Amino acid sequence: MKSVWAALLVALMPVACSAAASCPPSSPDEDWSAACFTGQRAVRQLKREYLARLKFDRSGHAVIVIERPRELVALDRRGVVVVPGIYHAGDFDYPHARAGLGRFRSGAKCGYFDSSNFQVRIPARFDHCEAFDESATVCADCVSYCLDGDCHERVMVGGQGYRLDQRNRVLERFTPPALAQACSGVPPDSVEHTPGNAVLRCPAALNSPFGTVP
Repeated sequence: MKSVWAALLVALMPVACSAAASCPPSSPDEDWSAACFTGQRAVRQLKREYLARLKFDRSGHAVIVIERPRELVALDRRGVVVVPGIYHAGDFDYPHARAGLGRFRSGAKCGYFDSSNFQVRIPARFDHCEAFDESATVCADCVSYCLDGDCHERVMVGGQGYRLDQRNRVLERFTPPALAQACSGVPPDSVEHTPGNAVLRCPAALNSPFGTVP
């Protein structure tokens, strides 16, 4: 299954960026150092002495960027990271998420959160999550491959696919293609590995309105 998708950016597009993060940063728009937090990646909390530096919205949350690797996160008033790994891909995700549900990643898994109050609506238990529209297309035990170098399009391979509604109810189950059928039913010419992505190179004829696949 193909989808037109903005390049997957997990906290790579903050409003502003700094050359090196400090603890605390000199400006609220700069990256925060991981040294400003206590706890492990799954349960992190900003040190109490830095809470006054946060700017909270009406829902009582602050969104900041943590460096190395850069990660956009939402914190509550206690400084606890309540939504890690927020996807930031223009019109597809936070802060203008379709249907009000943005994507986030926790470890190797992805899920969805309400972008108005940062409540997790669909827990991070999938290997690939597409941007929410009227529903969400996800898969488990699968691999997501880019179909071009800039990752404008992706295809899910293997595992089990689902289409979910905003209340995390399964609307449809489907089986993603195997790698040998990933290019519109035919094998890819090659698989290339780039930093953070794997790219399928499909037969050139598939991209031509006049071409045919032997």
